[in-house]
Amino acid sequence: MTEDLYVLPASYGQQRLWLLEQIDPDTPLYNEAVGLRLRGPLDTAALTAAMSEVVARHEVLRSVLELEGAEVVQVVREAEPLALPVHEADSHELALAQARELAAVPFDLGRGPLVRCRLTRTGPDDHLFTVVVHHAVADGWSLGVLLAELTSLYTEAVRGTDLSTVLPELAVQYADFAAWQKERLDTGELDGQLDHWRERLAGVAQPALPTDRVLAAASERGTVQAPLRLPAAMVRQLRAVAGDTGDVTPFMVALAAYVVVLARWTRSPDVVVGLPFAGRGQEELESLVGFFVNTVPVRVDLSADPEFTAVLGQVRGRCVDAYGNADVPFELLVETLKLPRRSGRTPLTQTMLAVNNTWLPDRAEAAGVTIEPTTLLQERAHFEITVDLDGDGDELTGAVVLQADLFTQETADLLARSVTAVLRGAAMAPGTKVSALPCPLADERAAAREEETVTAPATSTRPAGQAGAPRSATEIMLARLWTEVLERDTVGVHEEFYAAGGNSLRAVRVVMRAREQGVELPMERVLGEHTIRELAELL
Repeated sequence: MTEDLYVLPASYGQQRLWLLEQIDPDTPLYNEAVGLRLRGPLDTAALTAAMSEVVARHEVLRSVLELEGAEVVQVVREAEPLALPVHEADSHELALAQARELAAVPFDLGRGPLVRCRLTRTGPDDHLFTVVVHHAVADGWSLGVLLAELTSLYTEAVRGTDLSTVLPELAVQYADFAAWQKERLDTGELDGQLDHWRERLAGVAQPALPTDRVLAAASERGTVQAPLRLPAAMVRQLRAVAGDTGDVTPFMVALAAYVVVLARWTRSPDVVVGLPFAGRGQEELESLVGFFVNTVPVRVDLSADPEFTAVLGQVRGRCVDAYGNADVPFELLVETLKLPRRSGRTPLTQTMLAVNNTWLPDRAEAAGVTIEPTTLLQERAHFEITVDLDGDGDELTGAVVLQADLFTQETADLLARSVTAVLRGAAMAPGTKVSALPCPLADERAAAREEETVTAPATSTRPAGQAGAPRSATEIMLARLWTEVLERDTVGVHEEFYAAGGNSLRAVRVVMRAREQGVELPMERVLGEHTIRELAELL
């Protein structure tokens, strides 16, 4: 067994992924994978040495996540040389298929390692090098960092250079970022940003998306997708007419069109869309492998049925505000705002829009070997709906990706058509009000709205103003666990866990303490809103 070197704080992002693994411990949903096609005379020993040095440099790549007391921690293990046996495949296509199978193998966050590699030879000078990491230790940017370092180190390894001297020593490690993140929160440095979000998200509504299916208890998180293209001419025209509101990017134009579609489709003027934020505001973080990316919410108000140009101006202002207050971890934001929780749904927003979501080059060269990266898409849905776009000047292309457990291919197609239709209508007449813009998804589904909308859970029948005493052995056991975890003298059977001071980590501790006593609580239910009596009735 590899020796443990350090026990260090986990970041808020890592804590969230650890919690999600407790809900579904055998899922590859948060795997990140890249296949590197290597053409040319490959030195396998040099490649092995180069990748070993990358893992040695970045402590997070040899870390695992564990629960220590009441905290999730990252345990850094000693660096060991990488074992990289060479597999054989008859073709590059077969090697890619095998790589995708490897990418779909779940990780165990507590056992590790959280990075795995495979080298497959498909010809004398043709190989596929597969790297799979868990999102808890690497994000999309990290894959670009990894490839850049691997390229430099491989070149020097072929020359016989001492690899420990090739790259400058890292000024910080990922655990330093996690500790710094916690310190900023503990010292109140982020209080201003938290106040911003409290004000911006006050009274936020969480309308359920009009799904086609009811989410099953066991979700596969597969996807249905439809291509999406936003022509440069339409984007350019809208950027021009919005000039008096400040610099409007193609991304903001796409977001404005998407917000209109969501408002029309859900019949809710209060729209919240999640945006990915790189989370590397300090220069020393740019060269690190780790999980830095954060989700920031953008809330747009369409209640006055504004013209599209006004929507565009509002979107620009909200994006600028969001990125100026993006240091608050999404996980902490959800806990601080005490947002309603429902099993199987992401709190606050169920949809994300991302542009340029990869940092991998098209190709690279190293010691006579051409490197061609291929992202090994996992076809898994992190959100109910994601819009992934890539920019080339003013033109944006990509896809809408919907969770297949909830939506049909027809809905995906209609959603993509609607974003384009709104953009086209706005480009032709920027002063058109939101309600008058063409939206096939809203227009074609209006008649069947009541049948298609998944209704919200029934209003709670908990006795108002009554704490309630335990009336069974199960309720007594749960009340004892709650008082211990919530650090309170007493709790009532009708008190809601999160309103009583609970959070996600404390919810998991309840499950684990119950498990020690031979009682298995449903993790997904415990992570949603619940009372002692409601839990007891499930047992």
